[in-house]
Amino acid sequence: MKKLIYFAMILALAFVSCKKEDKPITVPESWETGLGVASFVTDQTWTVSGNGIKQIWSDAVQTVDCGNKTSFDGGNSETGAYNIDCRSNNSFFPNYKGDLFSWRAVTEVQNLCPEGWRVPTVQDFTDLDIALGFNGENREPTEVNGHSWQDQLDTYLTTWGGAYGGLCSDGWLYNQDFSGAYWSQSEDSADNGFSMHFRTSGRVYPQGSGTKRLGYTLRCIHE
Repeated sequence: MKKLIYFAMILALAFVSCKKEDKPITVPESWETGLGVASFVTDQTWTVSGNGIKQIWSDAVQTVDCGNKTSFDGGNSETGAYNIDCRSNNSFFPNYKGDLFSWRAVTEVQNLCPEGWRVPTVQDFTDLDIALGFNGENREPTEVNGHSWQDQLDTYLTTWGGAYGGLCSDGWLYNQDFSGAYWSQSEDSADNGFSMHFRTSGRVYPQGSGTKRLGYTLRCIHE
C-alpha cells in the first residue's frame, strides 16, 4: 500500500513539473517605432477563448503627434503606398479610439506592435470569429444562424473590446460610431489588404478587404 501511495505521489509531482505555465502578459507603457513613440490607448487586454481557440488582444495603437505625420518615405494619398491617416489630438474627432493607419504603414513601419505582440493575420480574425461562437465567414445580418445580429455585434464590442472607430481617408474621418475597421498584415491584392469589419447595421466581415490607402485601426495580438 505504501508503495502505491509513493508511486501516486511521484506521478503527481511529475504532472505538476511538466505543466506548461502561461507566460505573463506584458503591456508596455510605450515603445519606439518607425514613427516615433507609440502606446496602446489603454493597458487593458481581452482574452477570447472558445472552440479550442485562445487569443489575447491589446487595445488600439496610438503614436505621439501622429496627427502631424501624413506620410512617410514619399508616399502619396492617390496610391496609398505609404499613406498614414491618423487623428491624434484633433478636436474634430470625438470619442477617440486609437490612431488610424494605412495597410502599408501597418505592414512596413518598424515595431508598430511592441515586443511580445504582433499585427494580426486574416487567419487570426477568422479564428477570433470562431472563438466568439460564429462561423468565421463574412456575413450580412440575414446570414446569422442561431444568433441575432445585435447579439453578435454586442459580443464583438464586449468580449473582444471592439469599437466603432470608423475609417480615415485623406485626413478625414468617416463612419465613426457606425463601423469598425481593423487591419491584418495579410495582403488580399495589389490594392487591398485583408481586414476585420463590422457595422451597426449587422454586417460582420472577419475576412473583409480594404483599400490599402485608407486609415484603419490597429490592434495587436499576443504572440
